[in-house]
Amino acid sequence: MVTRADVVKMAIAAVVAAWPVAASADATVAYSNDFETDTSGFTAAGTLSDVTRASLPTDGGGLASPNQSMWLGKLGDGVGKSGSVDEIVDLALTDLEPGVAYFVSFDLLVGASWDGAAGCCGPDLWRVAADGRRMVDTMFSNGEAGVNVGAYSPQRYSDTNWTNPYGPDVPRFTGAEAFYSANQGGNYGGDYAIYFFGHGDGNPILEFVPRTSTATLEFARYGSTDSGDEYWALDNVVVETPEASSAALAAVAALAATRVARRRG
Repeated sequence: MVTRADVVKMAIAAVVAAWPVAASADATVAYSNDFETDTSGFTAAGTLSDVTRASLPTDGGGLASPNQSMWLGKLGDGVGKSGSVDEIVDLALTDLEPGVAYFVSFDLLVGASWDGAAGCCGPDLWRVAADGRRMVDTMFSNGEAGVNVGAYSPQRYSDTNWTNPYGPDVPRFTGAEAFYSANQGGNYGGDYAIYFFGHGDGNPILEFVPRTSTATLEFARYGSTDSGDEYWALDNVVVETPEASSAALAAVAALAATRVARRRG
């Protein structure tokens, strides 16, 4: 005779087997770099000729803030913007486990006169893709009409919308962890915003599942023909499988029990 307890156990086992987070008992780090010493793994493509490092702030205290870190950047600084050729850095990953979910986390700094969806000067688009599948596709803006720019320059990124670059409009700095602006028209050189992906409360979770043991992550600014002062930078890039914590397994068990109770009710 199959008891209720047996049904619950079978349900839990089925959910655990199907849930990627519980697939591995320990986290496996496929790549990690805080760029304090090197840019290993990254290569430049498109209009970027090389990858470099720069000291940039980690808070909203301005470019001269005492809180600094080495970033992969300033990518695109002084580079003419092309609507047909993108600013790209690629990260080639190896020794992956096919069919297993990998999570991507990083910090993004968007610097100078990014105009978002401004009709005169944009669009200032940015993306992240894993083997061609876009995990992020959005627009950023450091400008606000009547404050430091003349044209309406909405952002499209928010913590609830990061894969649709065509709406809805949101104010500059929406979803940013930190930002700074001189709020002076024409004085954009020191303006920036910092966004977290894959970590921090409420921020986007980015996941991909490789088909083979290798994959390429592409980080790119694209679409704009605007000013060469605009740049971007990456920090704390980590690619890893998740850890199956006891809390995660407990959540799976609770989910399975709820499903069984609903069916019996």
